[in-house]
Amino acid sequence: MAGKLRAGVVGSGIIGKSHVRGYAGMRDDVDLVAIADLDQDEAKRVAAEHNIPNVFSDYRDLVARDDLDTVDVCLPNFLHAPVTIAALEAGKHVFCEKPMAGVGAEAQTMYDVAQTAGKQLHVQMGTVFSKETRTAKYLIDEGALGRVYYAKASNGRRRGRVFVDGYATPHFVQKERAGGGSMLDMAVYSMARLVYLLGNPDLKSVSGATYQEMDMDPKRREESGFDVEEFGHGFVRFAGDVTMYVEDAWSAFGEFEGDKLLGSEGGVSLRPFKYYTDVHGMDADVSLNIDSYESRMRALGYMGRGYGGSQEHFVYSVLGRVESIDTGALGLKVAQITQALYDSAESGQEVRL
Repeated sequence: MAGKLRAGVVGSGIIGKSHVRGYAGMRDDVDLVAIADLDQDEAKRVAAEHNIPNVFSDYRDLVARDDLDTVDVCLPNFLHAPVTIAALEAGKHVFCEKPMAGVGAEAQTMYDVAQTAGKQLHVQMGTVFSKETRTAKYLIDEGALGRVYYAKASNGRRRGRVFVDGYATPHFVQKERAGGGSMLDMAVYSMARLVYLLGNPDLKSVSGATYQEMDMDPKRREESGFDVEEFGHGFVRFAGDVTMYVEDAWSAFGEFEGDKLLGSEGGVSLRPFKYYTDVHGMDADVSLNIDSYESRMRALGYMGRGYGGSQEHFVYSVLGRVESIDTGALGLKVAQITQALYDSAESGQEVRL
C-alpha cells in the first residue's frame, strides 16, 4: 500500500485512548480519520486532542466511509464480533483489542469473514511482539531447544480484580458482557505467546477449572454483578504430543512462575529471560543480553520498525513493509482453548476437539 494508512477507531474509553496515542506516535505513516463512540462528549474531546476530523456516535457510519483502510475495535468484549465483522464486510482491515471475542464461536466467524474478505484481522496480543518472545523464537528456529514439547503459563496478581478491587468499569466482571474473567482478560496474553512459539499446533483436548473464592467488597460486588472467575487453570493437549498448562489469577494468595518452554535440548523462561542448556555434559543457566543484541541488529539494519509492538506490526504489515504474523489465527486458537476450558469447568469433564 502506498502512502499513509487511514485509520478509524471505534471506542474512546481507556483502551481506545491508548490506541489513539499509539497511532499518534506513527503520524508519519498513519492518518487518524475518524473516531466513534456513544459518549459523544468524550469522543469529541479525544478527537480535538489528536486532531481527528470526524466524530460519530454510530460505528456503522464510521465503517461505511470509503476513506478508511482500517478500523480499530476498542469496545467491551461482547461487541468485538459484530463491529469487527461489519468492518471486514465493508472492506476494511481490522485491529481488534484482545480477547478476540467473548465466545469461541464468534471468534471463528470473525476469522472466516476475514478470510473471505481477503483482509487482515489482527488481534492485539502485545506479548507476541515482546523482545523475550523474539529471542525465544530465534532460539527455537535455530534448533537450540530441540523438539519443544511443553509450555507453561503461570501468571497472576495478589489482589487485582477488575472494578471490585478499585479500577476500570463493571462490564469487565459481567459474564454477559465480558464472556469471562481472568482467563479471558489476562491468560490470553500468555497463551497467545506460547501458542505462537509452539507453532500454533492443532488442538486435541482441554480440561480446566475456574474459581471465585476470595472475599471482596460487598458494595462493589453488588454494584458490578460480579459473576466471572478470579482464578482459572487448564491443561491443553495439542497434536504431536505437545502439551501446555496455563493458570492465571486476578486475585490469589500465591506466587506465579511466568511463562516457560521445555525442549529436548534446551528450555527458556520468558520473563526474566533465561536459557537453560547443556555444555559438554554440564548444566548451564544462561542469561542473555537481549537489549545489546537487538541494538546491534538495528544499527546494522537487520531490525526495523514493524515488530516492536502489536499495533505497530498491524500498521506496517497492512502497509506491506513487513511480513504479517497472523494474530487472527492465534487469537482464534486462544479463543477455542478458553471456550473449551470454560466448558470443561462447567461440566467437570475433559473437552475433546
